[in-house]
Amino acid sequence: MSKHGFFQITQKLFLRNGDQMLVLRDRKSGHGDLPGGRMNEDEFFSDWSESIFREVTEELGEQIKIDVNPEPIFIHKHMVNEGNIPCIIVAYTAKLLNGKIQLSDEHDFMDWVDIKTFDPSKLFSEYMLEAVQLYLTKYA
Repeated sequence: MSKHGFFQITQKLFLRNGDQMLVLRDRKSGHGDLPGGRMNEDEFFSDWSESIFREVTEELGEQIKIDVNPEPIFIHKHMVNEGNIPCIIVAYTAKLLNGKIQLSDEHDFMDWVDIKTFDPSKLFSEYMLEAVQLYLTKYA
């Protein structure tokens, strides 16, 4: 008999400024990433948007102001690079309102890419690549 799985939840934002989308690169793995991250245990029974805003503040700085659509656009599987832990991506769309991004130590690269011409395979890999391709197919 197979046993139930335990999976972490990561919330990721497709952060847009018009036709531009923010992409990041994870410093440790060298793989492409999106703003957001894993939910802490104590955040599970709270409003999940609190977890999103905590992650965005940690990764992009205090100055950035965004508008997140609270309705997820899709769910996707993922493996967290650190420890190869199976994870569920809950993906959201968000708009940049204003503010200057200050990258944290988690990421060593960022770029605003044109959603109509961006090739995610140069930066992203595996399940995250599939998630970005899914987004671009639906929303570019």
